[in-house]
Amino acid sequence: MQHKITGYLLLCVGLLLMLFAVIGMYKVFVGQQPVLAVVQLADMNLKSQMGVLTFPMSNFNILINLGLFAVFMLFIVTVGGKLALLGCNFLKIERLYEALTKNDKTLTKDDVKKL
Repeated sequence: MQHKITGYLLLCVGLLLMLFAVIGMYKVFVGQQPVLAVVQLADMNLKSQMGVLTFPMSNFNILINLGLFAVFMLFIVTVGGKLALLGCNFLKIERLYEALTKNDKTLTKDDVKKL
């Protein structure tokens, strides 16, 4: 019984983490929510023979921050998937334990495949 509660809890937490990450990525990439500014690059000034050339870095800031956000959300989705898989494994173990304790007879290969 303890594995069943833990299994369902881990399964729900894993699914909620994956849902949170997918909704967060959707909101940011559609433009409903701004991405957090983790990296701020200053404008680049280069001295050349024609004078000082200024390259604005605002587009690179947005691109780098979106990439970092996507990597972070991919990590969150992976963690959620691992938690959900762990919950499913707990549920499978509990199901096998219940089936083995319910039947006192010797199980055949076909019985094990059905479980």
